[in-house]
Amino acid sequence: MNLADAMRPQTFDDIVGQEHLTSSGSLLISLIESASFDSIMFVGPPGTGKTSMAEVTGRVISAPVYKIHAAVSGAAELKKLSEQAAFERNIIVFIDEIHRYNKSQQDILLKLIDDRKVKLIGASAENPYFNLIPALRSRSIMFRFNALSDEAFEKLYMKAVPYLKEQHSVSEIAENGVLKHIIALSQGDSRRFLNLLEISALTGSKDNGVLTLSTKEIENLMPVNNFSDDEFYDNLSAMIKSIRGSDPDAALLWCFKLIKNGVAPEAVFRRLMISASEDVGNAFPDGQVFVNACYNSFMNVGIPEGYIILAHAVTFLASCPKSNRSYNGYHGVMDYLKNHEPVVPENIRQNPKGYKYPFDYGNFVKQKYMQENLLFYNPSDFGFEQKIKERLHKLWHNFKDYE
Repeated sequence: MNLADAMRPQTFDDIVGQEHLTSSGSLLISLIESASFDSIMFVGPPGTGKTSMAEVTGRVISAPVYKIHAAVSGAAELKKLSEQAAFERNIIVFIDEIHRYNKSQQDILLKLIDDRKVKLIGASAENPYFNLIPALRSRSIMFRFNALSDEAFEKLYMKAVPYLKEQHSVSEIAENGVLKHIIALSQGDSRRFLNLLEISALTGSKDNGVLTLSTKEIENLMPVNNFSDDEFYDNLSAMIKSIRGSDPDAALLWCFKLIKNGVAPEAVFRRLMISASEDVGNAFPDGQVFVNACYNSFMNVGIPEGYIILAHAVTFLASCPKSNRSYNGYHGVMDYLKNHEPVVPENIRQNPKGYKYPFDYGNFVKQKYMQENLLFYNPSDFGFEQKIKERLHKLWHNFKDYE
């Protein structure tokens, strides 16, 4: 058994770093101990105890926990679970990365909850709220898991020491400053911390019943994050501005300086996805699809080969034609709505008066879609967006000014 498995929490008190959730009398503990929840959601970075919390929940209320990963499961598995739930009571269904489920899959979950066949625990490293259907949102309570602090890691280390002593047949563990180094490498992830600690113990030296932890093997596994907050944001800003300025070489430089200094590739990809809309936009509409596909490929391949895919995404975005017109349109409409309350014209209401069905007119007909003649999205002359501009200008000639 490896260290991470041996340290698997058995009680709420074993889950370190989430005392705001596990303290006696907290809302989450009260809901679990009384089994008075239908659906709860755990949101937080990897390695913060979301899965462990679900497992302990099952132990506390004496319920089996069925684990499902949304990325590799579908409606068929959920329907099979529904059939199984008919013969068991108090089933807990734990779904990791629940935000990946589509509407039809969520509808199946909703029926399972409403029929009182299961209790749902969803988990995600990203906020799943906006991906959940309204009915599931209204039945769910969301709880935030925090990245582990240095103090939490020290507590976890003290819990791991007895196991390490037994495994290595020693009476004492000497960390000699290694612990601080491992904590820095772990980036808030308890699973990563335990794996690095185990490697450090395996490669350490024993003398007179004392095991001295080592860093010689973990140095090459993951770089220490040497960035201050300002340096992190300066380098991230440099990468994005290089992409925006169509310099793929500079974009690569700042991207991999971020990686070299310990920034998680997932964090870099999230910023690339924003850039695909903010800076590339409709000048190359497939940019967002491409970067998202690169991210999925990276997650499947892992590192170090996944860095090739990251470089691919960066050079692609930097080389694309650019447009910030969708970005400007978003901010324009939000500024407008701060001081205005637009009313839906009668012709496009739910029960319309005078609505013209565009397909009866070839697929377009001029009619009023808002009371004022407003222009928030004004396409650029770059890339594919130029074709969008030409089409809109042709359709709305003498009505909207797309010059």
